[in-house]
Amino acid sequence: MIRKVLATLGVAGTALLGVVAPATAQTQAAPDCQYTGGYGTIVKTAPVTALTGGTRVATVELCRDSAYNYWAFAIYSSPMTASEYAQAYLQTYRDGSWVSDVTCDDKAGGGNGHVAYTQTRCWTAKVNGVSGHYTFRARSDKFSSHTNNLLASGSTVTAR
Repeated sequence: MIRKVLATLGVAGTALLGVVAPATAQTQAAPDCQYTGGYGTIVKTAPVTALTGGTRVATVELCRDSAYNYWAFAIYSSPMTASEYAQAYLQTYRDGSWVSDVTCDDKAGGGNGHVAYTQTRCWTAKVNGVSGHYTFRARSDKFSSHTNNLLASGSTVTAR
């Protein structure tokens, strides 16, 4: 009788374990290329490093969606303190010449605001890049909110 109970519990336990789905690559990569309502594809990434000591403090990503809209996404390793903030920039070039920058603070265009106290990430507004004349670079800078001194910086290579 005890064997039957143990065997039944073993089969039930195995069945329950089979129901729990393992994490997929998409789930594990969810923080990358975040945007309002979803995620994009990473085009390029680069470290954001402290100016003093060279410690990696974040990653900046150049992202693209299926409609060839580009944006910059920055994710910091730890939340901003009360005396820090960070910004990401999408730098747009046409035929190799700089055209404009958009930042996370471009909320009307879809940015979510700079990385503020207790936060770790931000994304810029999207810029359409269907035309082959455009290339993009993602950059992120971390600042002291008291002095506005640059604390860390990093940027991707210019890419499409």
